[in-house]
Amino acid sequence: MNKFKYIAMLSVAALFACGAFAADAVSKPLFEDGRFEFGVNYWASETATRMWRDWRPESIEKDLATLEAHGVTVLRVFPTWSDFQPIVEIHAAGNRFADQKETRFTLDELPLPDTPAGRAGVDEKMLGRFAEFCDMAERHGMKLIVPILTGHMTFRLFLPPALENRDPQSDPVALEWEAKFIECFVNALKGKKAIAAWESGNETRWFGDIQSRAQAAVWLRYIHNQIRLADPTRPVIGVDGMNVIEPKTKPKWHLNDIAELSDWVPHHLYGNWSRRSPDAIDSVRDALFVASRNAAVEAMGGKPTFNEEHGIRYAEIASPEKCAQYLRGALWNCWAANIRAMVWWCAFDQDNQTCAPYEWPEPCLELGLFRSNRAPYPSAGAAAAFARFAASQPALPKAKPDAVFIVPDEEMVHATCVLARQAGIMPDWQAPDGRLKDAKTYFLPSVKERGFMTASGWNALRAKVENGATLYLSLDESCFLPGLAALCRMQVVSRTSAPQTVKADFGGFSLSLRRPTSPVYESVGAEVLAKDGNGSPIFFRNRYGKGTVYTLCLPLERLLHGAVGGYDCDAWRIYKTVLDVPQLFSAGSRDVMASVHRESDSKAFVVVVNNSPRPFEGRPAVADGWRVTASATDAPERASVKDGTLRLDANSGILLTVEANSNNRK
Repeated sequence: MNKFKYIAMLSVAALFACGAFAADAVSKPLFEDGRFEFGVNYWASETATRMWRDWRPESIEKDLATLEAHGVTVLRVFPTWSDFQPIVEIHAAGNRFADQKETRFTLDELPLPDTPAGRAGVDEKMLGRFAEFCDMAERHGMKLIVPILTGHMTFRLFLPPALENRDPQSDPVALEWEAKFIECFVNALKGKKAIAAWESGNETRWFGDIQSRAQAAVWLRYIHNQIRLADPTRPVIGVDGMNVIEPKTKPKWHLNDIAELSDWVPHHLYGNWSRRSPDAIDSVRDALFVASRNAAVEAMGGKPTFNEEHGIRYAEIASPEKCAQYLRGALWNCWAANIRAMVWWCAFDQDNQTCAPYEWPEPCLELGLFRSNRAPYPSAGAAAAFARFAASQPALPKAKPDAVFIVPDEEMVHATCVLARQAGIMPDWQAPDGRLKDAKTYFLPSVKERGFMTASGWNALRAKVENGATLYLSLDESCFLPGLAALCRMQVVSRTSAPQTVKADFGGFSLSLRRPTSPVYESVGAEVLAKDGNGSPIFFRNRYGKGTVYTLCLPLERLLHGAVGGYDCDAWRIYKTVLDVPQLFSAGSRDVMASVHRESDSKAFVVVVNNSPRPFEGRPAVADGWRVTASATDAPERASVKDGTLRLDANSGILLTVEANSNNRK
């Protein structure tokens, strides 16, 4: 039987078996809206990936005590698959050598015990150790996220010996043993209160040879349904990542599929590890890195999210002290964006390990919140202070979005978030090929070719504008959206392939940007808002039906995102020209950003974060009829408001309570 047909049959069978055990049946959310928890990805400080076979409960107890003392309430803990299901294949000789004769237990080739665990090839000693770990975690007040099939970790595969030469995401033998392992493991441990959620495994994108998007979705459906069949009461977490369109690369793990099949969709974020970030870690770019990309996963996938992995390579990117400063601001921004949790990679440095994969040259061994001897890095203190502060506050109402940004990838999520927040706009996002969200203002940034939009989606967007919405378009030189001239009332005159530095005066501010070609545009009825240094129009405004279209003739967001210090300019003022949102509270500084979380018509919480490496001191503007009535922060020595003056150290935040004056209340 074709292996892909086999996996599909198994998935359908599991789906019908699950019946009511769908995602809606879970009894308790993993994390609560408006609250924030800090956690770590946990391997034992002394033994790392060998912790289950080299079991040291006294040492693990010390680890957990150290983590608890620093405000950690979430552990993502990994049952190494090869340790928990240590099965081997026995083969016959002769012309039957390729056929499996039987499966035995451990490398000692013991017969499988005639017990539920034995028939599943699961080592009961390992189950007992995991149960003991759950009890330890409960004593220390920690909830556990459990990636069941931990077959990949830090560039190494940890597959059971019997499955090492089989693809775990398509081979029928592997699929059968996966189901047995999940059934046994979950049934044995689902009574443990500390376990808060299950997961298919750790970055399961990495341990198979997925051939197509359909195969990835079928495998994930099969695994998630096996988990739900054994335990319908806990949420099931999906595979990390944000692929939202299908360009030429054809992503196999698509956000829509993962969200459909999961209760929570996590994100693993390491893009600001040195080479991939042009700016320093305390810049506005990095300050919004985690919050923006996680928020977009939720906005596009429609399922709640959290930051499941994030960490810093101290040796490459910044000192431990500077990383702590970065982390403080990132946590404030995550809380404001309703990200709910950050789970740091990882708990302890692994520089005391010599087993694979730590012996290999690829992994970084110094990624911990703590050193391998449990000594805390400064980041541990910053995380502890913020976690305790957030736990002491009421749930933060969600901030209301002001505009929808239609973006094809994470770079555009990040770029639009920075510019929008600098302009006082709270962004929402959607994919170009998704169903158009209802909004009064849309941003379609740095459009290449047709912007990955379907014909029906593009027509729906134009209809929104015709009926009164505002649309901002920034155009890559390759853009050929249909009907563009009629919509924008401007057109390209000519172009050459010569690179060009664009110096444009926008009236009150100017920009200088380098783009790869030299197009020339003209108005065919649109109002010209700005011209480049050669006198060629570059920014237009046009009435279209009842709505308005703003057209910027350069890919602003991609140019800024790729430039060192790209956001240290006045580009955000273009967004403010398109949408000038009335501000309940404004610090009057580009990178000191405020998000408003309304509790009622007369009371709101305002999260103010200095996303700059420079300290801020000033007198913020509060809307007429409103006043600041209270403040709270994780670091009073770094943030305060007194007599109308706000002081924020670099990458620091403060929570303000703002209330309407009594004569202004309804």
